[in-house]
Amino acid sequence: MLDRFADFLEAHAKVLLTTHENPDGDGVGAAVALAAHLKGLGKEARIVVTPALPENLRFLDPEGWIEAYDAGGAHGDLAAWPDAWLLIDASEPHRMGPLFAAFEGTRAERACLDHHMKDEPKGFDDEFTDPTASASAELVYDLVRPRLGGDLPPVMAQALYAGLVSDTGNFRHSNSTPKIHHAAADLIAQGVHPSRTYNALYQTATPAKLKLFGRAMGGLQMRDGGRFAYVAVTKADLAACGATHEDLDELVEEPRKLKGVEVAALFSEAADGRAKVSLRSRERVDVNAVCRLFGGGGHRLASGAKSAQPLEVFIAEVETAVAAQMERDMV
Repeated sequence: MLDRFADFLEAHAKVLLTTHENPDGDGVGAAVALAAHLKGLGKEARIVVTPALPENLRFLDPEGWIEAYDAGGAHGDLAAWPDAWLLIDASEPHRMGPLFAAFEGTRAERACLDHHMKDEPKGFDDEFTDPTASASAELVYDLVRPRLGGDLPPVMAQALYAGLVSDTGNFRHSNSTPKIHHAAADLIAQGVHPSRTYNALYQTATPAKLKLFGRAMGGLQMRDGGRFAYVAVTKADLAACGATHEDLDELVEEPRKLKGVEVAALFSEAADGRAKVSLRSRERVDVNAVCRLFGGGGHRLASGAKSAQPLEVFIAEVETAVAAQMERDMV
């Protein structure tokens, strides 16, 4: 698959790199590393994200390559710029959010690079996916490492390491394979600092974020004999704490810390007005199967979905689906 992907990149001179709405460390890390690779090949590469680059990921963009999508201004003609449009870390075009309209209107060759469990991707001219990979950054690492002699450029090495850290939960999750650890060791040997990366990714909380976590955990709900725990955050909660949707990052991990919890959830009101859920499984329950019922997806142990239903209705529906999935998976 990666040889075919390398041929795809070589065939295009102007490549637009995007990732899913509300970008995370893996999507951004993979995009920055791939942009560095493309620029090294003499290609033109741009990275556009929506709504913006999160504060804790700005250290991955020392060159200022990442652009925040502005449909009515700087990016009004974005669809006309590339001859290839690559969606990274997602294989469903609608996950680009506001960027989707430009994606639909482009004449560029459209492709995706992804590692999530999925149906056959639709809406692309080509797809490069491998659900056995732990992260999209792993796919980019596997692409560039054998093709570049010597050490990788520092910006590329840092971006790839951050991507691996992000999607393995700092190497805590079950996708922390021996292969991932070997790749991480290689990047550390090239000069990446694990402690600095961890601090940048996870130690940048604001007082508003901590207030939000406290408010959310004050409303903790336990179901199914303590096996399912969740918190819910409304727009009113965000406003009361002076927080933003970006401050929700990692909140879903708090209820999963509780002894006996098999599935944890964070319910929230998304910026687009829809209800949103992030689900995390300790080990046995397939939360990807749950999220797929609502048009979402992700990994077996970490997935998400959105719904046009009111938040309270969506919570009840997900509760029912989680209970049914636990009965199937925990026999």
